[in-house]
Order: sequence, then C-alpha cells, then structure tokens
Amino acid sequence: METKRKLFILFITIFTLFAAAIMINAALNFRSYSYKSAIDKAHMAAELVRDGLTAHMINDMMDGREYFLDMMSSSKGVKKLWIVRSDLVNKQYGQGLSNEMPRDEIDNEVLESGKEIDRFYEDLDNAVLRVTIPYTATSKGKIDCLQCHKAKEGDVLGAISLEFDISDLRAEGLQTLGKIALITIVFIILSMIAIKYTVSPYILFFKRLEASLKRAKYGDFSLKVPTDIKSSDISAIAKRYNELIDKFNKTVGKIEKKLAIFLKGSTGYCEDPLEKATHTIDMLSDIHRFKNTIELDTDVDQIYMRLASVIEEIASPEAIAIFDVDSDRNSRRVVYSSKGENPCRAATLEDAQLCRAYRTKSSVFSDMYPQICPGYGSTYKFYYCISYDVSQSRSVVIMMLANDKERINICKKEETVLMYYLENSKPVIESKILMQKLKERSLRDGLTGLYNRKFLEETIETINRQGSRQKTRYAVMMLDIDNFKMINDTYGHDIGDTFIKLLVETINHETRSSDIAARYGGEEFVVLLHEAKPKGALNVAEKIRKLFSKIPVSVGETKITATVSIGVSFYPEETESLREAIKYADIALYKAKKSGRNRVVLFKEELPEEAQQRDLLTYDFEDSAPK
Repeated sequence: METKRKLFILFITIFTLFAAAIMINAALNFRSYSYKSAIDKAHMAAELVRDGLTAHMINDMMDGREYFLDMMSSSKGVKKLWIVRSDLVNKQYGQGLSNEMPRDEIDNEVLESGKEIDRFYEDLDNAVLRVTIPYTATSKGKIDCLQCHKAKEGDVLGAISLEFDISDLRAEGLQTLGKIALITIVFIILSMIAIKYTVSPYILFFKRLEASLKRAKYGDFSLKVPTDIKSSDISAIAKRYNELIDKFNKTVGKIEKKLAIFLKGSTGYCEDPLEKATHTIDMLSDIHRFKNTIELDTDVDQIYMRLASVIEEIASPEAIAIFDVDSDRNSRRVVYSSKGENPCRAATLEDAQLCRAYRTKSSVFSDMYPQICPGYGSTYKFYYCISYDVSQSRSVVIMMLANDKERINICKKEETVLMYYLENSKPVIESKILMQKLKERSLRDGLTGLYNRKFLEETIETINRQGSRQKTRYAVMMLDIDNFKMINDTYGHDIGDTFIKLLVETINHETRSSDIAARYGGEEFVVLLHEAKPKGALNVAEKIRKLFSKIPVSVGETKITATVSIGVSFYPEETESLREAIKYADIALYKAKKSGRNRVVLFKEELPEEAQQRDLLTYDFEDSAPK
C-alpha cells in the first residue's frame, strides 16, 4: 500500500509539473506574442503618421494635421495617440499645437535619447501597452528630411506616443490557457487510469511477495506468490520464487529435525529459523572445536581451566570459580578461581549441604534472595551457580559472580549454551577421570594401596630434578619384615598378607601426607621422608619398628608378632642421585639383617663390601624374592 501511494504521488507530481511547465510556457509565449504584435502595430502607425505629416508638409496642409491625427487615434486598438515636437522643429517652424508638447518624462527621455521606450501597464481589469517612438532626421530613406528641416543626420525631430488596449488579447490568452489546462487535466486523469491499470498488478505482486517474505522470516514458507501479470519475466520470477520457498520449507524442516538431535532445548537466540540455525550451527562448531581441544588436554583440571575461558567469553561475569566434587575421595576442591579466592564456604564434601546448587542439583540465582545459598562467602552482590553431574561420583559446580545485575542476567540467559559445553565435555572428563584412575591403579599396590615400584621408578627423576633445582631433601628408609618367608611357610600367605597390611598401617600412622611410601617388593617397602633431618628420620624409623613389633596377629587361638628391619640413608647429603640413596638404604637394611634383625641401621660408607655390592634394583615388581 505504501508503494502504491508513493507511485501515485510521484506520477501526480510529474504530471502536475509537466502541465505547469506547458501552461507557463504557453502563457509566456502568448504574452510575448501579444506584446510583439502590439509593438509592431505601433511601428506601423508611427510610419503612417510620419508619412501623413510629411504629405501634409509637402502639400502645405499642416493646419489640417489635427484632423488627421484624430482619425489615426480612432483606429481599432489605439487608445491614445499624440505627437511631440522637438525644440529643433519649434525653433525652425515655431511652436506647434498645444497637444504637441511633451506630456511626461517618457516623451522627454525619448526626445533626448532618440531611443524607443515601451511600457506595459496591467491590472485586474485592463492591460495597456505604451510605445513612444522617436522621429530622427535622415537623408537615406524614402524621404530626405534634411531638405525641409535644418537638422543634421540623426537629430531627433519629434516623437509619437501610442497607447494600445490589449485587454482583449489578454482575455483571449487566458481562454487559450484554460483550454490547455482542461486538456492537460483530462490527459492526466486518463494517464493515471492507464497507469493504475498497468501498475496495479505489479503492486499486487510485490505486496504478495512482501507478505510471503515476512512469513518466511519467522519460519513459515508455505505462502506462495501467485500473479496475474502476463509478462513472461514476472511470471518466471514468481515461479522461481515459489520453487525457492518450497525448497526452503523442506530444507529448514530437515535442519530443525537434525539440530534437535544435538540440542535438548532452545538457545533462545532468535525467532528467524535460518538465523537460529546459523547461530546453532556456529555454536555446535565451536563446541566441537572445544571438545577436540580438551581431548588433547592432559588432565581434568586443564579442561576446567579451558571451560572457564569459554564461560568468560560467553557469559562475561566479573569473576568465576569452578569446584570439583569427588564423593569417592570425599573431597570438594577449587579447581579454578579467576580472583584467586574461594567464594564458597563449603570446603569439604561434608559441607556440601551448604552449597545449594550441589545439594539441589539445580541452578541458584541470588537476584531475589541474596542469602539463598548459606555457603556463599564472597563480596560480590550477585551470583549464579550451576551444578552438573559428570558421573555418579564426580560433579562440577560453576559459580559466576558480578556486582552488576545486568551482567549476572547475561549469565542466566546463557546457561543453556553453557550446559551444551558441559554436556559435550562430560564424556571427555569421564574419560580423563577413568584414565587417571587406571594410571593411579597401575602405580599402586593392590594389597596395600601404597605406590608400587613402578611409581617409584617414574618419580626418581622428578625428585632428582627437584633436588638439584630446589635443594629438596629426603630421608630414604628401606623396610623389610624379618623372617617373612618363614611366616608364609609356617602360617600361610594370608597371615603374611596380614603382617604386610599391619606394617603399611604403621607406616601411614607415623608418616605425613608429604611423605612418599611405596611397596618395593614382597615384604620390602621404601619410604621417602620429605625434608627430614637425620635425627627426625631415625626417630620415625624407630617408632615404626617398635610399634610394628607390638601388634599381634591371631592365628587360631595363638597370637604371633613380627619384627621389621630398617635401613636409612639421606639424599642429597650422601649422594646426588635418589636411586643411589635407595641403594644405600638397602645396604643399611642388609647390615640390619646381618646384625640380628629388628633394628634401624644408618648407612655408613664403612659398611662391609659384601653389603655394598647388593643391587637394590634386582627385585622384580611381581616377585618378592631377590633374583
């Protein structure tokens, strides 16, 4: 409708301007023609008067010139006519008639300049043309003025003034303009009817096309565009457009079905299905790229750090904290904090009930109730928390913080997108957790839960680098249950395993979390005491020896005990290699065995050469007996 109105206004404006131009041009031409015609008539009258006066002069009839002038002034169209004598003629022939004197400034100006002056006077009722023409002396025309007048060539002898009433010409011109205007109006009306008949089908076609495009914007591609226009070009356009939206209708439906496979909910991005599909495909592409990236990350913590970067880019909170909850290990730890602080009071799994998001397994928003979560402990005004179960025993809690409510609302709005990232991260995180568990199992002893010899072998080089770079010190203890083979042979392997477990419990009781304990062979253990001084290390070893020897094991109705021998060395005081320090501890252990068992022996270089030649690395990982 808007286009039709604009076209109507455009054509009306063009035709109106065209008609106005025609009428103005006709009016100007008619006025110019009337003006020129009157002037030509004035010149003819002036020549007649001049010739008549000349004849009167030659025939000595100048006394009758007044009658002649009255006859000329009564001619058709002449309103007034009078002649003016110059001073030159008055000097030669005397003063003329009273009406031959100059009547106004125009007469004087013409007599003085010798140039014709034309004036046009017009009002609503009348239109008058005043023409004053000079008579100049000349000897070159039909009449030689210089024969009768004492004048020079070009002198002004007089002038004739005439006034013409051209009101009839003006009226005739107005009538002509009226006829032109009427013809023009009829032409405009006929043209507009023709244009309407010609353009209306095109306007209707574009209105239908606009309606179809509006509906297509919101996913409705069912409205086709019919047309009554016979033009082959428009018909072809309509046909191709209808084919296009029909294809869109089928394609978009397929795209939505395919995307529904990947997405469990709407992203809430927009209503345009094509734009929504584009946005969703871009998002899926980013998620796929993110998933491919985290698959190459080394551990779960690195994945959480990468996830934090994604959250900062998508939701733009002022601060982020990510918590890893492990029910198997009874732990709840901060794996990422953009501000380096723990904004939640739930520090352990026992405190998990303080974390509302983890307890309810739902999102928590502080917009209405700032104290909705009793575990919140940060200074930010608003927080938005998401809890997500990675597996039966592992969960991740994401806390987004801001002082601006608008920013936290963005976090809430983007929750669906973040959940897609978490969904796609889940199998990778589960895989990393499983691989981590498998690795830990491969590095731990199945009976005792301590690290095994394989772990110790992999850790030696790391500790060596720490020792050389950070000057880290370790006291190395090698422990061996005395007469263990006899215990196994006499009471059975179950009793032997019980003593092994008792020794492990004793070691764990007397060592710290920073210390490393490993099962090195069947009944042999290695303990690395972190930053332990000689006196302290010997005290720990002695406590283990005494405590272990006092713990009885029931064998039927009999209770038996066992003892342990311990060798001690120090790294890097006694050697630059941890491997060699373990060997020295084993040499000291050999001395303890040879000197009566159930004792602690500190490694010294003066130990028997036979003991020093023992190779601590000759024990097989699966076999407790030395080769």
